[in-house]
Amino acid sequence: MIQATAQRQSPLPQAGRLPDFLIIGAAKSGTTTLYAYLGRHPRIFMSTIKEPEFFALDSVYDRGLDWYTSLFKDAAMDQLCGEASTAYTRWPQLPEAAPRIARVLPNARLIYVMRHPIERAYSHYVHRVTRELYPHQPIRWTFEEHVRRDPMCLDGSRYLEQIERYTPFFPRESFLFLLMEDLNKKPVETLRRVWQFLGIDEITVEDTDLKSNESREIREGRIRRYTTSPVRAIPGVGRLTAVLPRSWKNRLYTVLHRSPYGRWVERRHTPPPMLPQTRAKLVEQLRTPNDRLADFLGRDLSHWNR
Repeated sequence: MIQATAQRQSPLPQAGRLPDFLIIGAAKSGTTTLYAYLGRHPRIFMSTIKEPEFFALDSVYDRGLDWYTSLFKDAAMDQLCGEASTAYTRWPQLPEAAPRIARVLPNARLIYVMRHPIERAYSHYVHRVTRELYPHQPIRWTFEEHVRRDPMCLDGSRYLEQIERYTPFFPRESFLFLLMEDLNKKPVETLRRVWQFLGIDEITVEDTDLKSNESREIREGRIRRYTTSPVRAIPGVGRLTAVLPRSWKNRLYTVLHRSPYGRWVERRHTPPPMLPQTRAKLVEQLRTPNDRLADFLGRDLSHWNR
């Protein structure tokens, strides 16, 4: 195994818990859902910040390991500690994550969740322009315009290239590779794989406990805020709406949302779809990387090539 030294050195902590496992990505592939699922297990403690991004971002890494271990200070002695930072698989934009993890956590278990690469890239674009780069602003760029300026969303879908940042440091048995489609369609079976990988007992869960409409709810909430903000800014209206029953608020919002103004707001704040010709081009660009990944995983991924 290769011994790596990161460019920035953080002293090893005198005391404090370090994570036993990391969810390293990929962004927009169900990592938040998996983080929440795992946090329900009594033998698992997930970090108090879902994405600390400690090993990826210089500004966070410079806080030192004492800060990082503080995220796990409330864990019980018999619990495994984990965190989920999708920035750990954003090479080449964030190249230091793998060597830093290898230096500080050489025995860590690594969970990598993947999704149809084109759908993931588009979803990552939506997240970037609506929540990271231009929050509370109208959509500025189409998917095509955005990836020409910033290739991060496409780079993150070249999964084997991301995995290959880690394989010089970690043996194959350190990894668990999952697909988002399995997490969605077979959540209980997928969780059993994770528990087995981590070496902990299974707990009883029902499929109905493992559903998430997070993306839809976030989008609908964002459109609702943008639609109602001018009305709520009218003097006295904010205080009035605060005391209205929820059912009345919903009726008023429905009327506003269906108005010409509401439709205009939704258009301005809804990312445009990917062009069909863009998707066809990406299918060809990613065909070879997908086939290489399928060989590496020993799994049929031919449905990704369309």
